[in-house]
Amino acid sequence: MWSVPKVLILIIFRLISNFVSAETGEPKIKPFQFSTDINLGMREAVHCIVTYGEPPFEFMWFKDGQLLESIRGISYRKTDEFMSSLVISKVDADSNGNYTCRVTNSVGSDQKSAVLSVKGKKRFVCSYNLIRMGRIILHEKQQKK
Repeated sequence: MWSVPKVLILIIFRLISNFVSAETGEPKIKPFQFSTDINLGMREAVHCIVTYGEPPFEFMWFKDGQLLESIRGISYRKTDEFMSSLVISKVDADSNGNYTCRVTNSVGSDQKSAVLSVKGKKRFVCSYNLIRMGRIILHEKQQKK
């Protein structure tokens, strides 16, 4: 159990650290979250909003610790000086993961993360046309035009 002095010290430390970072102009990001009711095929978007700090800001998005670059179906853009939006045009099982927005300016940086968990099962479509000597040989089906 916490004693009163330890709790008081913790509160004072948090107040001082918030005051110091606010004084320096480091960016502060508002927490974001994904919808908890996301199904396969749906569209999802989140917004990374800077609530404090001195512009200009650089926004970067990460998925599972890796910088998001050109990935099919995922886009992001700086919508104004204080916000960046991440859009997943059609969520699938590969969309699951931990997404992070990192904002930097000349003084420092801040980042927030949220986990996307898509409901549904990943579907594999394949045709087993021939099984020979314990090996499975896959052939693509060609659609008739």
